[in-house]
Amino acid sequence: MNSLPRASSSVWLKATYKATPQDFYVEEQMTMEFSGEGEHLYLFIEKTGQNTEFIAKQLAHYFGVKPMDVSYSGMKDRWAVTRQWFSVYVRNRQFDSIDLSGIEGVRLVELARHNKKLRRGEHVGNYFRLVVRGVSQTADLLSGLEYIREHGFPNYFGVQRFGRDNQNLERAKRWFAGEIKVSRSQRSFYLSAVRSYLFNIMLADKVQDGTWLVASDGPLYGDDAPGLAPKTDEENAFFAQYPELVRGLHKNRMTLARRPYRMPAENFSWSFDDDALTLHFNLMPGAFATSLLSELFDLEDASTRQMAEQ
Repeated sequence: MNSLPRASSSVWLKATYKATPQDFYVEEQMTMEFSGEGEHLYLFIEKTGQNTEFIAKQLAHYFGVKPMDVSYSGMKDRWAVTRQWFSVYVRNRQFDSIDLSGIEGVRLVELARHNKKLRRGEHVGNYFRLVVRGVSQTADLLSGLEYIREHGFPNYFGVQRFGRDNQNLERAKRWFAGEIKVSRSQRSFYLSAVRSYLFNIMLADKVQDGTWLVASDGPLYGDDAPGLAPKTDEENAFFAQYPELVRGLHKNRMTLARRPYRMPAENFSWSFDDDALTLHFNLMPGAFATSLLSELFDLEDASTRQMAEQ
């Protein structure tokens, strides 16, 4: 799983994560104040072993609305226990009761009414409780944990951004080369994979030369945009090394964005129980908990095998 240079540790320790969905718990943090009235029904849902898009489709079916009438702020892992908000445009319909027990792996935690739909990226962060198994409490591990608590970790995009066996990235390259055609819905995944790949490589250089802690952010490739710092000469020289990828992104009219190189792990703490390490921390939206784990471990994702057996 690990191939990018790390900042916190020189020794990778073998470990397993996602042995059960309960080992990977994520809770969306939202500071929105609900109006208590309006055409949008907000549901705080705990899901186990299901992905966000599947739950959104099931909610559309339950409430008898179009899929576009169901919104969520962020995608959450499938092989996990996660809590997140959904909004459903139900207009002025009232409900005596809402029973979601017919949707597998779903438990309704909270309900609210609001006058606006939930939009992507509207949550302020995510709380994580992760259990990593097969761990030895070594000096290297403790040193790495302390480093992350003090400095944070390189804000790499996680492997899930690139699809299984990097399929999103490889198909994007073939699409750019004119070898395959892709659907409109696939394009966003492929374009995102390419921009994430380029960002990771640039950040890897910063980690290797030790400048990732002082350089504030890096570019997600796109055409310069008003109100955002343009690409520097150094950044343009970096992108010039990947002309096929840059041409493909430019052709699809991507706009420059910026992403922090360093990601703090807020409220970072840990505890050991025999060979299990439990981590607690908060991350900003868009950060990958797996990138934090990869700073310390050569990880085996147990969910891959278990989902294949289902």
